[in-house]
Amino acid sequence: MSASENRVAPWEDFVLRLIACWKLLHAAFFTAVGFGLLHLRHHDVVEFLNTNVIIPYHLNPEDRFVDWVLGKAAVLAPHLVLLGWAAFFYAALFAAEGIGLYLRRSWAEYLVVIVTGSLLPLEIYELWVKVAWWKFAAVTGNLLIVAYLVHRLLLDAHPRAQAQPSDDKDAEQPPRSPASSRSEAVVTKVP
Repeated sequence: MSASENRVAPWEDFVLRLIACWKLLHAAFFTAVGFGLLHLRHHDVVEFLNTNVIIPYHLNPEDRFVDWVLGKAAVLAPHLVLLGWAAFFYAALFAAEGIGLYLRRSWAEYLVVIVTGSLLPLEIYELWVKVAWWKFAAVTGNLLIVAYLVHRLLLDAHPRAQAQPSDDKDAEQPPRSPASSRSEAVVTKVP
């Protein structure tokens, strides 16, 4: 039996599978974003947003936020292919994390700790720049995931001594030599 098969309690298995499903949802999201960005590469993005978002939802094109989004779309339009492939890279990374955690592989725990932990400083900085409830929830969730997996990895690195069923008499007596066991086997008769 491998170490990964017998090291997970039922509640820990549930938590690992929950994190795995969360990572697989991220993978599905980034896959959809990647396909969407690659689909838009042959379109005028500003015109696409005007036709499919601004006009149908009766948004004011003079609004500061709408103007900002259209300006960013115009700047990012030449880079849609690169952004699409970057989204596919993140989708593959999240899929590897999710599948590995679902299958209870220790390499996936290390991967999640490294990737998620390396992005935490950026998330905390973004939260510091502008506080929002969803940023706070994302940072808190990622901190909890990293803390839980680090805790698990530390427990796996230093497993507790498992008690072996033993007889107390055997533990107190030193091992016997073959000569002493032969002498005990000889039975003397009393006349």
